[in-house]
Order: sequence, then C-alpha cells, then structure tokens
Amino acid sequence: MAYPAFTQEWAQAYKDRINENPRYREAARNWEWPLAFVLEAEPSLGIEEDRAIVLDLYRGECRDARLATRDELDGVPYVISADAYTWKQVVDGRLDPLAAMLRGKLKIVKGNMAVLAGYVTAAKELVNSAQQVETEFPEGVA
Repeated sequence: MAYPAFTQEWAQAYKDRINENPRYREAARNWEWPLAFVLEAEPSLGIEEDRAIVLDLYRGECRDARLATRDELDGVPYVISADAYTWKQVVDGRLDPLAAMLRGKLKIVKGNMAVLAGYVTAAKELVNSAQQVETEFPEGVA
C-alpha cells in the first residue's frame, strides 16, 4: 500500500521501517535529538502548505514519528526542508542526501552541519528506511 508523502500514515510506516533497520540502529547509537523533515508547499502540485514530520530519534530507535505544525518545529533542533521533487529523488534513491545538502537542494533550516556530518551513515540508513515505504508523491512530481 502506498502512503501519500509526509502524512501521518507515511510517518508511522517510516517509523516502523527505521526501527526494523539494524544498520540504522548501529550507526545512530549516539544520536539523541529529534529531527524534522519538511515538504515545502507547492500549490501547483496540490500541496497547499508545508508538511512537516518529526522523528523522535534516540540512540538508534525512532520512538515516535508524527506530523508537526510550524510552531512545533521551533522545539526541534534539526530541521531539513526541500521541495517535493527533491524529496522524491531522495526517497527513490536517485539523489544522495549528502550531495543534496551540499548543493542546497536539501536545506538545513535548523541545526549544525558539522554535527550532522558525523552521522552520514545514519543519514543514509534513514534514507534506506524511507525507501522501504511505498510513497506516493503528488501527480506531476517526476
């Protein structure tokens, strides 16, 4: 079953895939902070407002995954944002997340790049986990 990207159902399926990934568990054993991903609004694609999910990540486990409001993002130490096209490329495995960050396609809205750089393997495993979720992006996103 495919889940619309960055919805509560998608977030829950993503949480399950993260927790089933032993490589993520090992790579993130020292990570202790929530992380948010934001799908930027694109009214032409039917995305009327930003969609944000917060992952409560702690020492290799995803304790919670949920939709978040813009106000809730203020309390999240790491926030990464991109348009639907970029997220689709990342989730489909066509775009490396580190390369996307370096090119400014994935934007670090909040957080320290130096800290994130120490968790490249964990980030790749988060992407690998996302790739295990059947994701439906809005029509028109290639």
